[in-house]
Amino acid sequence: MRSYWLAALLLVLAIGCDRQERQGQDPNYREPMINAYLYRMEYYDGFVEYDREFDVFDNMGLRMVPVVVLNNDTIVPYHYTWTNYRYNDGSYFRVNELYELNVTHYWGKAFSKVVMPGNFCITSPPGDSYVLDMESTLVVTWRASAGSQWYWIDLYCDYDFLDSNHNWDDYEFNLDTIVKDTYVIVPPERVFPRYVMDVLEGDGSALVWAGYGPPVEPGDCGNVRGAGFGFFNGFNEPREKYFWVGAPIADRRSPGTLESRDKLTGLLRKRVGVPRRFTAEKSER
Repeated sequence: MRSYWLAALLLVLAIGCDRQERQGQDPNYREPMINAYLYRMEYYDGFVEYDREFDVFDNMGLRMVPVVVLNNDTIVPYHYTWTNYRYNDGSYFRVNELYELNVTHYWGKAFSKVVMPGNFCITSPPGDSYVLDMESTLVVTWRASAGSQWYWIDLYCDYDFLDSNHNWDDYEFNLDTIVKDTYVIVPPERVFPRYVMDVLEGDGSALVWAGYGPPVEPGDCGNVRGAGFGFFNGFNEPREKYFWVGAPIADRRSPGTLESRDKLTGLLRKRVGVPRRFTAEKSER
């Protein structure tokens, strides 16, 4: 009986010493945090970019270089500090397949799994010639992405208008939300407030991501398990849809018809002819 209690005491002491070493005298210490994703993005010109990103953080300091393995592929770090190692490459990977992530570090191994969502496309608005006028309901639809759990949609409209006193101004509408359906319907009054009397010109875009894994909303605990915590996601982004607001480019009104020099100056500062997020900003993302 005495030997039993002695063995139990030694076990408790061993666990306590290991816990003390792992915590470094800090009772708030937790295992390393891991943020990782697979990302496929199709640009407007049809070019497809692949991105595999993995970050390992430990505010107590990483005592060894973490070993990151995706399925059977070991990823090489490209940037590091004493508290953070970052892994990234643009290697091609297949969609609608299961990917297993394993991160081995000084205190053990963390792991997670995701399904990379399949390719899909936005079906509405129908194309670059589409014009959203003040009486139109903005409808965005897309085909289902195989393996996805949710969709993130970003709608954007920017237009110049005249109010009831014929004063020029500009307005931006943005909707950023997560849905599980394959459509979003926005009534006209949300895009065109009541004080908008006449839309002069503008443009808009619709962007949709298919996602797998926790969407990182309040209350999410992540999907990394084992000796670590954090998030591992798969994202698939098809090409955006662009459209006109108010009038197509061929029918844009001449700034010279405006009543004041201020309105003329304001309109001339606007870029006309190409949607605002169609060129430079898109290429930088």
